[in-house]
Amino acid sequence: MLGNSFDNKFIKIKVLGVNTASDAKLSGGLAAINCMLEKNLPGVKYLAIDRHDTYNLAACKAAHKFRLLDMADERNLIRNLRGSDLIFLIVDEVWENIKAVAIAAHCAKKSGATMILIAGGNFLDAEDEIIFDAVIKLPSEDFAAEAANIVETFIAAITLPGYPKFDFRTLVEFIKDSAAIIGYGEAKNSITFAVNRALKHLSTEDNFKASTRILFNVTASKEKLSLDRLEKLSRLMKRYAPNAELSFGFSVDDLLVKKVKFLILAAK
Repeated sequence: MLGNSFDNKFIKIKVLGVNTASDAKLSGGLAAINCMLEKNLPGVKYLAIDRHDTYNLAACKAAHKFRLLDMADERNLIRNLRGSDLIFLIVDEVWENIKAVAIAAHCAKKSGATMILIAGGNFLDAEDEIIFDAVIKLPSEDFAAEAANIVETFIAAITLPGYPKFDFRTLVEFIKDSAAIIGYGEAKNSITFAVNRALKHLSTEDNFKASTRILFNVTASKEKLSLDRLEKLSRLMKRYAPNAELSFGFSVDDLLVKKVKFLILAAK
């Protein structure tokens, strides 16, 4: 499982935001892209989709924009997604424009990259309509900011130095082979609070309780990271998923003076 953070810096990540709102309203997928651009995340390419409203595409600051009106548009999107190692498909209120979301997911899958769906709002039965390798579900409230935080935390888990450190290839294979579910938590100064927030989200998922494998990563300043602390967190997670085999990694970010970020992936 151990990887090299220097090698991981060359991972190609693309974010595909889909607008589902109408009436000239910028919804979560495109708004999340704007939030990420403000964060200036390293090494990320952004692609925006809205099949109906060109106003929304104009309001999104992504350099690459698509309408997906016909097969030629789909082929163009697939060409732009090829060469990716990891794709985030970001959409709020999936059922508001399920066709656009399903087409975007199909194009992402055709590119050959591992694809993580970040979905907000009503997601009931959408699993039957959308192809994805892993999913994290969020409420619509503050969706754009939360989606941006999750992508930022994934990038930190992949690229920042740390020991032990996940190998990126092992990470994406875990996601791709297991239909993983994902949890995210953030807190001031406390790893335990960040973990509890992620676990509270995942504890409502039946798949999490039956997990046989769990990967988790803590991003924090060096002084907050220790193997003893991680062993305590492992025991905490065993309460929720007693049969799971646990693996973990560290990402050191000394700019997080008063903040801790926690990422967990679980699969059967």
